[in-house]
Amino acid sequence: MFAQAKWQDIAQLIGRILTAAAVALTAAGCTYVAPEAQPDNPTPTVSGASTPGPTPSSVAASWGAPLSGRFISQGTRTVGVVRIAGTSTGATLTLENVSTTPNPDLKVILNEGALSKDTSGDMVVQDPKSMDIGVQLKPGPGSQSFELPPSPPFTIRSVTIMDPRTHIAYGTAELTPDPTIR
Repeated sequence: MFAQAKWQDIAQLIGRILTAAAVALTAAGCTYVAPEAQPDNPTPTVSGASTPGPTPSSVAASWGAPLSGRFISQGTRTVGVVRIAGTSTGATLTLENVSTTPNPDLKVILNEGALSKDTSGDMVVQDPKSMDIGVQLKPGPGSQSFELPPSPPFTIRSVTIMDPRTHIAYGTAELTPDPTIR
């Protein structure tokens, strides 16, 4: 009888540990972007004075522009729209009416991967290829624009607002072609 009571106590303890682990994993529900997947120099450089510059239409085509998408909350409530439009020197990424939890360290990250559900049902960017565009998100809701280089290092499929210190994605917008942007 004494041995049976000990086994019941052990089973109950294991059940509590597993429940606590499940709660912790559910609460985490965030995207992790590996630091080594980010290039050291996100802005490509071109050397040689005789190299002809890209034409505006080829720059826009290299970005797949025009593109847009709505943010989907991940680590915290994040709303707003992102748009990428080609320019004569690269592209402009515009965040419109973006609102998220204030954090002075938030960065804008371009991803090759699109949003999908992982095995636990959380929305994540599975592909580790990403590019930090080198700017911090200004605090507060509103719109912001950022210049992008002449050509991306990979096909851009989504944009993430994240805290690089904690690797927590606040929200990600999956990009689709948008003919209304010029």
